[in-house]
Amino acid sequence: QRGNIAELCAFTKPMESSITLVAPAHLEGFGSIEHIARTKGEIAEALPADGTFYVNRDNEWCVRVAVGVTCNKVYFGSKGDVSLRSIEIENDGEMTLDIDPVGRLRLPLPSRAHASNALLAIAVGLRHGVTEFEAPLRAVCADPARFKRLRIGTLDVIDDTYNASPASMAAALRGLAERPGNGARIAALGDMLELGPTSDQLHAEIGALTGALGLSHVFAVGERASAMIGAARDAGVPHAEVLPDHAAIARSVFEVAQPGDVLLVKGSRGMRMERVIEQLKLLAGG
Repeated sequence: QRGNIAELCAFTKPMESSITLVAPAHLEGFGSIEHIARTKGEIAEALPADGTFYVNRDNEWCVRVAVGVTCNKVYFGSKGDVSLRSIEIENDGEMTLDIDPVGRLRLPLPSRAHASNALLAIAVGLRHGVTEFEAPLRAVCADPARFKRLRIGTLDVIDDTYNASPASMAAALRGLAERPGNGARIAALGDMLELGPTSDQLHAEIGALTGALGLSHVFAVGERASAMIGAARDAGVPHAEVLPDHAAIARSVFEVAQPGDVLLVKGSRGMRMERVIEQLKLLAGG
């Protein structure tokens, strides 16, 4: 809630900070994205005059927060002090980023959205005299907490069950759609929690996105699943279905999946979507 970050900053006294993203999440408690931005902005307001705030140029709310900050500012994003000139997805799924001012880096990023994190790391590194980026960033990407790639039987699985918000769900779906290969793209999705009165609308927007991205199958579980699936059907997803539990999703995926297909599993932490993966492993014989 408001004041929590300021309280932490009062005794940690940060000299540098950044807000990676301000997006619709926890709206049930905060009420609006403006309140989220003000709350996160406490980490910028706490900086001293000689401190440094790293600004995500591609997020309008991060830029708004930066307007009220009087300390040093370093901008990263599609333009700024550290900017992404281009990004290419290689045949093996890795990405080659052309970044000003450090040049081309090849990294095993799970989706384009994660490039922003790399830009921030580079911005901080450059300010502190770091000159080598590719090897350390590859090491960080090698064991991710999110967007883990698994092989279950003949199915490629993206385990992004750690948590979900509308922004991270959209990024994960785009990452799924961009994976190399000709197989079908399948999504097993759980509710995004704590979104308040806008929840149905935000779930419907995700459903519409699955159609725009050309997914072949979308299975969903949760109280808001019907809003997501209804929008997915309207957007042209050939097979979109609400299912009662994790085991039912696993069975449905197992029935339709073919070699070369890719499955994304994602939902809020409270939805325990890792159970879908556990059930898939059982169906595949361990």
